[in-house]
Amino acid sequence: MITNILNFFSLSYNAIHDYNYGYEDIDENLVRYFKTEYGKEWKVALENHLNKEEVKNVKKAA
Repeated sequence: MITNILNFFSLSYNAIHDYNYGYEDIDENLVRYFKTEYGKEWKVALENHLNKEEVKNVKKAA
């Protein structure tokens, strides 16, 4: 019972503070831009942007 309560508070805390797990090595200004422009869907939009940039870089290298 106590573990469930602690898990609930932990999940709530993480959701409120919107941690950027996996995005530490990306420019924080870019992350901030996507959060501002896309709201709740910022992670999906950022992933799409990063994928497009990766494809461009691969084509340039080839």
